[in-house]
Amino acid sequence: MGYCLPIKDGILSMVDVDFNCPNCQYAYHEQDWYPQLDKSKKGLIYKKCKGCSKRLGITTDIRGDVVVWLKENEEK
Repeated sequence: MGYCLPIKDGILSMVDVDFNCPNCQYAYHEQDWYPQLDKSKKGLIYKKCKGCSKRLGITTDIRGDVVVWLKENEEK
C-alpha cells in the first residue's frame, strides 16, 4: 500500500511496485513486469509465474499501487 509524505510546498506520493505471487510467494520487482504493462493498451497484463507457472493478472490501481491476482480466480 502506498503512502504520502508531506514536504515543503507539496506532497510526495510513494507507491508499491514490488509484489509476491499470490500462490507461491515468488518475488517480482518493477523491472519484471512494468515494461510490458507500460506497452499494454488495456492497462492490464497476464504473465506466467516464474515460481509456480500459474497465470497472474497484473495492473495498477488509481493510486499507482500494483494489483495482482490469479487468472484462475478471475470473475467474468
